[in-house]
Amino acid sequence: MKTFFCSILMGLLFGLNFSAQADPIQDLSMNAYKAGWFPNFYQGQAMTCPKACEVWVGTRAEQEKTTDIVSTKDVAYVCKITRDPAIIMDPQNDPSSHWIYGSQFDDVAACFATRNIGSDLFMCLCVDY
Repeated sequence: MKTFFCSILMGLLFGLNFSAQADPIQDLSMNAYKAGWFPNFYQGQAMTCPKACEVWVGTRAEQEKTTDIVSTKDVAYVCKITRDPAIIMDPQNDPSSHWIYGSQFDDVAACFATRNIGSDLFMCLCVDY
């Protein structure tokens, strides 16, 4: 009986693990979560996340602000980049997209995932709240 319950528990854990791999927030849509990923450009013009969200869907960019770490009020907006800029032009919600999440800071139209990985073509997380 104990083996049976352990088998069920392991099956549930593995099932939850596989289902949590995808980003639940869709590209180019504000469905379901009142949030969506949108490109940082519009009609050929690159822009920051706040401007991109305003232009694409009339909402705000997801952000974090702090004065706890540095004395100035730094703002970091949530963004994601991919190895293939064509995916940004025609978003794909599949594993071959290879997105990595990062931050877009202040008025610099670039997304930085690490010190060494950044891009001027990226998607911004726009939220409606």
